[in-house]
Amino acid sequence: MERESFENAAIAGLLNREYVCIKVDREERPDIDSVYMSVCQAMTGQGGWPLTIIMTPDCRPFFAGTYFPPTARYGSVGLQELLTAAAAQWKLEKEKILDSAEQITAYVKEQEQPTAAEPGKDMVHLAFRQFENNFDKKNGGFGGAPKFPTPHNLMFLLEYGIRENSREALDMAETTLTQMYRGGIFDHIGGGFSRYSTDDRWLAPHFEKMLYDNALLAIAYLAAYSRTGRKLYECVARKVLGYVERELTDAQGGFYCGQDADSDGVEGKYYVFTQEEIRRILGQEEGDAFCVRYGITANGNFEGKSIPNLLENKDYERICEEQCGCDGGGHMDGTGREAFQKLYEYRIRRAPLHKDDKILVSWNGWMICAYAKAGAVLGDKRYVDMAVRAEGFVRQNLMKDGRLQVRYRDGDAAGEGKLDDYACYILALLELYQVTFQTAYLEQAACCAEVLLEQFFDQEKGGFYLYAEDGEQLFMRTKENYDGAMPSGNSVGARALQKLAQITGETKWQEALDKQLYYLAGAMERFPSGHSYALLTMMEVLYPKKELICTLSCDFDSDAERRTKRLAQLAYLAETIPGLSVIVKTQKNGKTLGVLVPYIQNYPIPEKGEQFYLCSGSQCMQPVSELTQLLWLLGAKGAAEHDIFKDFKRF
Repeated sequence: MERESFENAAIAGLLNREYVCIKVDREERPDIDSVYMSVCQAMTGQGGWPLTIIMTPDCRPFFAGTYFPPTARYGSVGLQELLTAAAAQWKLEKEKILDSAEQITAYVKEQEQPTAAEPGKDMVHLAFRQFENNFDKKNGGFGGAPKFPTPHNLMFLLEYGIRENSREALDMAETTLTQMYRGGIFDHIGGGFSRYSTDDRWLAPHFEKMLYDNALLAIAYLAAYSRTGRKLYECVARKVLGYVERELTDAQGGFYCGQDADSDGVEGKYYVFTQEEIRRILGQEEGDAFCVRYGITANGNFEGKSIPNLLENKDYERICEEQCGCDGGGHMDGTGREAFQKLYEYRIRRAPLHKDDKILVSWNGWMICAYAKAGAVLGDKRYVDMAVRAEGFVRQNLMKDGRLQVRYRDGDAAGEGKLDDYACYILALLELYQVTFQTAYLEQAACCAEVLLEQFFDQEKGGFYLYAEDGEQLFMRTKENYDGAMPSGNSVGARALQKLAQITGETKWQEALDKQLYYLAGAMERFPSGHSYALLTMMEVLYPKKELICTLSCDFDSDAERRTKRLAQLAYLAETIPGLSVIVKTQKNGKTLGVLVPYIQNYPIPEKGEQFYLCSGSQCMQPVSELTQLLWLLGAKGAAEHDIFKDFKRF
């Protein structure tokens, strides 16, 4: 529309003469996007982008649609005709339009109020059945083309598979994760995933890469690795995180939004190859081997050229492990990592991609979670360091007087923090606490959660509004609860409250969580599979959970290496055992921790060594002095064989 209409002199003249024109960046103003998208869906039965709204001077909409061609064609109204007619009607029948806008506003507000319901396992089971009925057994994913990764759906299935011992749920998640990696939606040369696949095989993507997709997918692959031990998932997670580190990380530590699909105005030009190009870069022998391995053919699979993929290569698992070094071995077919470096460098020179270098708090929150989890699950401190650095960037550059802002670019921070910013940032802080056990993160999370409840929470009915009570007010305040391409702010807010309640034992967090879950249960009643991230939190409440309290004596504080090893082991357990939270109490943090976690005062610090207390519900076992004594009680018998408990050279 920008190219066809807004740059068209006749349409631009009409717009400037009859209208006040406002163009909104929906990444910076998700509240505006959500409010008016709900209007479009209510008025037309569907939504999408670009979103076109015509409204009164007080911002009440009376017309909504999505894409319009510049002039009428194939039975569709053109933007020029639409704008002309709306301007004429405004002049002739203004009162009628104002009345219509009032009715639309009232109707949309009514639709925004789901009836509260009691959370129960029946919703969890129904969501699983809905996914099962829509699953593509051959290609993975759900439904037909286009296919979106929607990683939180896979996280739900992985968790459900473990909690319910459901092989079917695990198979759905694993098949999808495997086939997505094999397809062209994954960038086999540079790492990272594109937004979605235009076909049902995951072969031909819309080539745009987004930070939030890659953060959530890294989390999903890490969850699959921690649940199954399959090296493929570790390798894919490492490749995604490597891509983000190379391509989307600011020099100060924050993470950029993403990269465009187009190069030189052509979608996918950056990513596709011909056989001749490959041979010219790698040489005849190595080039032929690469083409065979990655499906580069003479006819191509995308507009005469080829998207590298492993869909026809049955050796995909070994190939993946080789390329990220997870196997510790050599390379097959003469195609090593050096070949990828050559192709990667050639690709950058041939057709560089435009980068969206905004830094958004909410998306950075997800990426911090991903790196923190990777550090704990993979036993790689580099990843934790990246998460720590990114959080420091957010705190230094995107927090002002205790309140978050939305985005940062070129030294400028702007925008009032929205629900997603607070919820995702709190979740990131709690992840960092769970992998570092530094109370500063828990303290910061609690401070931000206070703002979340005070400014965004509906104290009467539950649910979080999209923007703050003292923020800029739109014509209505919406509560978005559907988990679309990303989990909704309400789902993430529930997860943050659940983690805070479990770690601290504080009544205020638990009471808010109860109200929030009743709100979400009402919203998801008929279609729970559309609320998969909310269901993850619901499972934490409905299924058994455990708390592990570790008290360390002063000799741990004086022995840095020993302390680091122990904290790494505890972080690994916290990230890999469903329903487990971990708290570490030392002489140094005892006072601060006692304020944040009042019950911790009941656990004395030993004079020497350490004590472990495992609690479930309202009961705690007798303390033990060796962590390995608890592993079988935690359902982690195999953990003692993991590198994290044997080899600490990486730390």
